[in-house]
Amino acid sequence: MAQLNANIPYIQCYIRNKYIGLGEGVTEGYIFGVKSMLNRPLLFHFQSNFGAIFWMQPISAFVHSPEYDILSEDEQTRLSLLQTWDCQSNSIAVTSFAFLQYKTVDVHCRDGAWRKGKYLFTIDDYFSDLNDLNLGYANDPDSKCYQFIQMEDGNFMVHPNNLLRWHNPDFIVPYDKENIPKLSVYAEELTSEDIDRTYGNSPYYFYNDTRAKSTGDGTKD
Repeated sequence: MAQLNANIPYIQCYIRNKYIGLGEGVTEGYIFGVKSMLNRPLLFHFQSNFGAIFWMQPISAFVHSPEYDILSEDEQTRLSLLQTWDCQSNSIAVTSFAFLQYKTVDVHCRDGAWRKGKYLFTIDDYFSDLNDLNLGYANDPDSKCYQFIQMEDGNFMVHPNNLLRWHNPDFIVPYDKENIPKLSVYAEELTSEDIDRTYGNSPYYFYNDTRAKSTGDGTKD
């Protein structure tokens, strides 16, 4: 069965009133969950400070500061700058990677601009039920996760690794933004089961070979 919904580390933030029918401005509350639906943007769940829960709102509905960059007056364009790819499955998992926690990251957005933020957690979709048709790309070598990033401009973004430039003063020297490396990730599927069956067919494979071995002097071990 597809998971659809998942908990996320709850985030104190604001929902834009445009998305909840309250006119201009923003309303304070907490994002606490996320929903994945194939070929739809990620959808988040929000508890408002006046007691209402708003279900299935896109990332473009939320900001962490009332003084945020609108990016575009067109909501479709705004969403496309905050999330590049739609969901690849109905099942998702959420992980906070300690190694990346609060690290600074530059995001290369669809409009060609670089914007800066910090990592909060990761959302990754997957194909969960072998009895269902695998309609999405979650098991494809080109599958992409969503890194949830709190941006300096007051927005949140969810973007895949290939659009991110990470900072870690311990050992990273970030690449030149004007000379992005052209990388090709090794994607050939591998297996640990070698096609040579010599080892697999050996009695030693099962640790139960009772055959005595000759020592060459007429005796046996």
